[in-house]
Amino acid sequence: MFAASDLCKIWKEKGKARTLHFIREGIEKKDFGPYDFSLRDMAEQLIPNGHEFVNRLDPRRKTVLEDAASVDTSAFSSINRQILFSAINEAMQLDTLIGDFLCTTMPSNLQEDELIPGITVDADDNQGEIGEGQDYPLAGLAEEKVRIPRAEKHGKVLGITREAIIGDRTGILIERGRSLGTSLAIRREKAIIDVVIGGVNPYVRNDIARNTYANIAGTSYFDNIITDVLVNYTDIQAASALWNAMSEPNIGEPLMHDPDTLIVCPTLSWTAGAILTDVGVTLQQALTRATAPDAMEIASSGGNRIPWKLTLRTNEWVTRRLIHHTGNGGLTSNTRDLAEAHWFIGNPRKAFIWKQIWPLVIEEAPNNNEAMFMSDIVTRFKVSYKGIGGVREPRYMIRSDGTA
Repeated sequence: MFAASDLCKIWKEKGKARTLHFIREGIEKKDFGPYDFSLRDMAEQLIPNGHEFVNRLDPRRKTVLEDAASVDTSAFSSINRQILFSAINEAMQLDTLIGDFLCTTMPSNLQEDELIPGITVDADDNQGEIGEGQDYPLAGLAEEKVRIPRAEKHGKVLGITREAIIGDRTGILIERGRSLGTSLAIRREKAIIDVVIGGVNPYVRNDIARNTYANIAGTSYFDNIITDVLVNYTDIQAASALWNAMSEPNIGEPLMHDPDTLIVCPTLSWTAGAILTDVGVTLQQALTRATAPDAMEIASSGGNRIPWKLTLRTNEWVTRRLIHHTGNGGLTSNTRDLAEAHWFIGNPRKAFIWKQIWPLVIEEAPNNNEAMFMSDIVTRFKVSYKGIGGVREPRYMIRSDGTA
């Protein structure tokens, strides 16, 4: 147990910032953890006249807590906020989460719908030679605007009650914080995956909404849907053929792509892993992967023919979000078998963004006698984040429903 008297000494000698840095760094380095602190001990040591303060919290005693709003709990609240933040942040770093690998975070101050300008220069503008003494021509600019939806705010309030301090229920407070961190992380994960699979927030370019995965004709041509069952390198080659046919928006030049990610449901990862590690998988083995994955017989394919280094990303949320969003964005995944046949390939960090107004933050509530009187809450913390997933450029991703 970390003695609160030591924290009090550091606070007095080095100040708030250094104390919070000491706690954050110590937890990150595993020198100590959130459970090594005592709520009661910290209240007694960090609040002026802390022993009397804690005693007055107990209604069984003859005294009552008077003028609670005037009690200086700043040190107690700040240190608990840092401990809670470390616990919540650690709980959000689930190994199974893949959302951060599937998008690029875009800091923003615009909380409503946002137009992202994309200005490109046509390479053909540079074909004409500039004669001696002639002026350089102005570059021809082709403007496009991609719309990103308004950001969403999510979070909850955690309170430290007088019962928690009297009973020194540090573990319960930490567990509540960790549970909140996990729930926020999962909510954000699902929000990102929903965009990646094309279930929500479709591609909106120049105020025209299109499915993220579609076969679009005309000047905005792109076709990023195939139906190949993922069996071997030839199915990845089918995706490559679509990229070769697509062009950069506005300028008509070949699409400069560098696919680096293969996204599948966990069941299909048995086949996908074999393809990416230089083994052959027959069609019959691929079709029986769901019922007997351990019985698959694999053999060397004589060399991996995929020209890119692809990272496999998978978790169960991919499966469940596909089922949840069947019918949206052209998805046909109303059963688990249909959902598990889907796979996605490309460079998701180029295709998708996470518009972030603010990341995970924990804010202290000011001393409030009403909260203490009405709910026996000594101090409160608001935990929240605000952001939204959006489609920046769908041409960098291809989806297969695995039906043919």
